[in-house]
Amino acid sequence: MPNILVICSDQHHPKLAGYLDHPIVKTPHLDMLSQRGTAFSRAYCNSPVCTPSRMSFITGKYTHQIDNWMIGIPLDQEEMTWARRLGQAGIPSTMLGKMDFCGEYQDGGFTHHKIIHRRPAWEHIPRKAPWDARLDGYTRADKRRHLENAGPRPVRSMVEETGAWDSYDHDRQVTDWALEYLQGVDQDPWALYVGYLLPHWPYSVPERYYDMYYPDNLILPRDACFPNEHLHPALRHFQKALNLGDVTEEMLRRTIAAYYGMITCLDEMIGKLISVLENRGLLEDTYIIYTSDHGESLGEHGLFYKQCSYEGSVGVPLIISGPGVPEKHEIDHPVTLVDMYPTILDMAGVEAEGGRPGESWVRLARGEPRRTDYAFSEFHGNFFRHDWYMLVRGCYKYTYYEKERPTLYDMKNDPHEKQDLAGRKEYRDVLAEFEALLHTVCDPTETSNRAKRDLGLIGPEGRDYTEIVRTRSADQKHLSDIRV
Repeated sequence: MPNILVICSDQHHPKLAGYLDHPIVKTPHLDMLSQRGTAFSRAYCNSPVCTPSRMSFITGKYTHQIDNWMIGIPLDQEEMTWARRLGQAGIPSTMLGKMDFCGEYQDGGFTHHKIIHRRPAWEHIPRKAPWDARLDGYTRADKRRHLENAGPRPVRSMVEETGAWDSYDHDRQVTDWALEYLQGVDQDPWALYVGYLLPHWPYSVPERYYDMYYPDNLILPRDACFPNEHLHPALRHFQKALNLGDVTEEMLRRTIAAYYGMITCLDEMIGKLISVLENRGLLEDTYIIYTSDHGESLGEHGLFYKQCSYEGSVGVPLIISGPGVPEKHEIDHPVTLVDMYPTILDMAGVEAEGGRPGESWVRLARGEPRRTDYAFSEFHGNFFRHDWYMLVRGCYKYTYYEKERPTLYDMKNDPHEKQDLAGRKEYRDVLAEFEALLHTVCDPTETSNRAKRDLGLIGPEGRDYTEIVRTRSADQKHLSDIRV
């Protein structure tokens, strides 16, 4: 029976890789993996922030089905995971690195696990006090500082300098653990999950990777306006909360060069894992999945980080390879990470239970039809007062903003999402169809209210604090609760 290797990076823009025809970013090992398998050009996460995205893909459920609204909320231990299902089928599984469970529950059903950072959980769920990161007036000073400080990292590791781990140090350690595992594993079959931090901020990478791209071997982002007055009102609120200020071209160049370098650095680490599989004669009998938990806007539309439904944020790279997976193949059908659960069980020859929305990527790659023709994502987290829900079907991307107007983009003719069609009369029927489809997935208002109650944002007599309370800026408070 084949083995399974799942590699998940953190915050990898969905279009920044050589196999995706990017003319600059160097990813030879991901390129090779795509040649050996199938790449998905329209893959999305189910919520563009770390914990909800990962809890979604390990359970095979949308975040509103498991009430995992944001970082700090622990996964219910009663929720089935694909790791536990593998164990029940007699297939041992190992987790190395970041999966982002919160609180005491960290194994997620894996037979073995090793992590560096353990994310703390909020003390009370539902929260007893409003989560101010969603209130009006909230801003984060550290977001601008990441751009100001972007560039090459110190020669010595951050652990040696400060006692703290950065993305590069973390991923070197995780790679060493993974290499040790792959060099020594003597059972068959096995499943290994490798969770990287690269290319998540801070935008810092060893100088040799940075120098590959700085200052001119890069592409400046389109529509990089700070502030961007043409954004949807919910996104203008998001941009204000990021508190980026005037982002200069030099800041953009340093940040983008560092980010490109982080992707190339990540690619080299992945190459080491593939090399061990090949040297041990395991590559042909091992399924490999490469993806990321969400993307990175990287200046596009005047935004950085994730959290929004623009492609750079909500999209993810996705490659699968292994026995029976078509080689040099590309799939243009919209898929999401919730499909990982049935995909891994399919790879392991284990029947997936019903009641989950995902479908196997392997079967789609082999030409089998899917039940669903759309991709769904949602967000209930920081920097947005109200929730949003995204659907991609056919050539259109639709985003429903609770208590705001929707947006609609024609992704075939407007892939950079510049022309919002939602206000045009000729698209009323399209909007109505998407809103009806959304209600078959969830009730957006009921879901939003449930999330806000859990986050302490619905007060006595049903008052919505996101509409009536203004918080003092996070610039004036100690930032220790989240890394997002």
